[in-house]
Amino acid sequence: MNRPFLSYVVPCYNMGYFLPRCINSLKRQQILGAEVEFVMVNDGSTDNTLSVLNQFAEDDDRVVVVDQPNQGVCAARNHGLEVAQGEYVFFLDGDDWMTDDASEIIYQFCKKEMPNIAIFSNYKVYEEQPDKSFSWIDCSKHISSGIYEKRRYVEETAFIPMSFKLYQTKFLKKNNIRFDEQLRVGELYTFFILGLTLADTIGVSHQYVMNYLKRKDSSATTEVNVERDLSALDTLHTINMYVNGNYAELQNHKSFLAPLFFLITAFTLIKYIGRGEYTSDKGRLIKAVKNDDDYKSLLKYFTTTGLSLSKYSYLALSIRFLPAKFTYNLLRSYYKYATRNI
Repeated sequence: MNRPFLSYVVPCYNMGYFLPRCINSLKRQQILGAEVEFVMVNDGSTDNTLSVLNQFAEDDDRVVVVDQPNQGVCAARNHGLEVAQGEYVFFLDGDDWMTDDASEIIYQFCKKEMPNIAIFSNYKVYEEQPDKSFSWIDCSKHISSGIYEKRRYVEETAFIPMSFKLYQTKFLKKNNIRFDEQLRVGELYTFFILGLTLADTIGVSHQYVMNYLKRKDSSATTEVNVERDLSALDTLHTINMYVNGNYAELQNHKSFLAPLFFLITAFTLIKYIGRGEYTSDKGRLIKAVKNDDDYKSLLKYFTTTGLSLSKYSYLALSIRFLPAKFTYNLLRSYYKYATRNI
């Protein structure tokens, strides 16, 4: 096989139940006049994942199976990136799947100007509603389709999306861009922000290429693990380190600060409001997050910049100035109101 244009890197840990749909979507990937490869990384699974991947490799000679001891999803993606031969790499999870024409769409969009990073629209599918798909990332809401110089992209987009993205392989390897294996949450977005700070060009397409599965939260609990939840602050600190070291002006743009604020707040506060009443542990968590200097800067931005009061500003105001219990109960009341007809 000639060097592929596109490599899909798929980390897999105990994905035996979900993989058939993902694999079926990969089998259908074709590019007219170019090649596709699939780098499937088994991360020490204890179910039938490895046998499913090996069968996939027997059925399709475009498949490369990597088998490693369990090291976590970031290590699996990094290992897959080392193996990938494509000019572009797309990181796909084993419970998600591509649209039938995804590879051709990607090829036609990227082949001429070869952007360092490309962002496409994606669908979201809820596990309890498997036959329905909803727009998850719709790039047309934020910026016109096209290839942008980085500065122009940051200035024109309304919101830097938290989605799976396409990366030029030589760009990643030249800049030694890898997933941070110490992070516990937000590792995909952190990887993208590092790439964004070092990129020259960003591509934006309105076409849909992927289905993201929103799984039932079998581990949903009202119990607070402060140490686990505060690991989101490690993500915040790492992102700020990348930005301040490589492209500090990003800190001046709402398109970057809004999703960052939402990401950290969602992992430390919003995730509990639909699960139960306020407790002292939740209060300790809120106070600990509020006392973080980087998070304080986000709160200050959304409450003092003179921006129109968006949903982020209202949330930031309540977190910054109200007691933890009052903030929690206010958001919980809004949650009940917003979801009462769902």
